[in-house]
Amino acid sequence: MGILQYNDVHTGLLAQRDGKLGDFILQTGFVQRTVFDDFFSGLCYNIVNQQLSMKACDTLWGKLTKTVGTISPEACTDAEQLRACGLSGSKAGCIAACAEKFISGELSSEMISQMTDDEVRKALTSIKGIGEWTAEMTLIFCLGRMDVLSLSDYGIRKGLSLLHGIDINDRASMKKYRQIYSPYGTVASIYLWEAARVPAEKKEK
Repeated sequence: MGILQYNDVHTGLLAQRDGKLGDFILQTGFVQRTVFDDFFSGLCYNIVNQQLSMKACDTLWGKLTKTVGTISPEACTDAEQLRACGLSGSKAGCIAACAEKFISGELSSEMISQMTDDEVRKALTSIKGIGEWTAEMTLIFCLGRMDVLSLSDYGIRKGLSLLHGIDINDRASMKKYRQIYSPYGTVASIYLWEAARVPAEKKEK
């Protein structure tokens, strides 16, 4: 695992564009987020993580890695074995389909790394079981792309809602922030996730 790289230049531009986010960044300081070194295993993790809490995802991920060992295309072709780890049929089938595409050479880490963000989205969402959210999380946490603001992610919308008073389901009103935060939408996402997380932590205390 590596660390998503960003610096004061990125956060400074975001602060100029959005004062409320800038104040939150100043108050919060640097937030560290890890990224996958291996594209395929990161893609599989994001598939497992669909519509799950982090705790539930990590439990399933632990079972998966214990069963198949190192996550690789060759280790993930058997959908029934993946289901035996606790994955749903759709997730197991999706991971197995991804494995086949990598084994056949239809996709590769090198190929994907050279694609634009939109090309990556198109390539991944063409696989049954991968939607916009999974593709966008893969752009961030497997490829380290810097301009991803996923409005399909609840935490991102919650962060925007808390900072700007927008209804959490009003994606139309939130779309303008993709342009406001560009070309550092990913850095904004890091702090929007943090903004969404902080109130929940305070509530727990």
